[in-house]
Amino acid sequence: MRTRIVLKEKNLPFERILMDLPNQEQKEPWYLTLNPYGKVPLLVEKGAWVYESALCNEYLEEKYPTPPLAPTEAGTKAQMRLWVEFCNSQFVPPVVGLVYEILRKPPAERSQEKIDRSKERLNELLPRLEERLQAQDYLVGDYSIADIAFTPFLALCERVGVDLSRFPRTAQWAARLKNRDSYEEVKLGLTA
Repeated sequence: MRTRIVLKEKNLPFERILMDLPNQEQKEPWYLTLNPYGKVPLLVEKGAWVYESALCNEYLEEKYPTPPLAPTEAGTKAQMRLWVEFCNSQFVPPVVGLVYEILRKPPAERSQEKIDRSKERLNELLPRLEERLQAQDYLVGDYSIADIAFTPFLALCERVGVDLSRFPRTAQWAARLKNRDSYEEVKLGLTA
């Protein structure tokens, strides 16, 4: 979804090919020749294969810099990359844990301990976002790939009952991200 948001923000045409993830289509030999990790997304453009959404997004930014979704100043660009890394390594795991426990498992099979642990971890991480957003609307000043990295996971937070009301700047930021046309156009798969 994150790479599709970038494609929409840049108004780039693309063909979306859905993988049958529940049946592990991404682990088929033909796909593993393109992406040895068997993960999605995979961006294929004129002989270039790029996988991992963060790398796909940076590739698109470098190749199609208008409209810009990354700062040009080296220090701010490094901050953007750090926020993407923070999202992927710290924020995503507890959100995915909640999705798995709450949205994928039948109620009788859910682990309240895992749910509580994931929510506790998010409550440890959200103050960092809240602090960062005190003086600006987006993580590195202007809307960027860093904000896009968080977008689908903030939407999932809402679906799994993560309360952002204690973090008003973060809640406002999440609302801004979800109100962008690019998100509106690609969110269908997330809300179905």
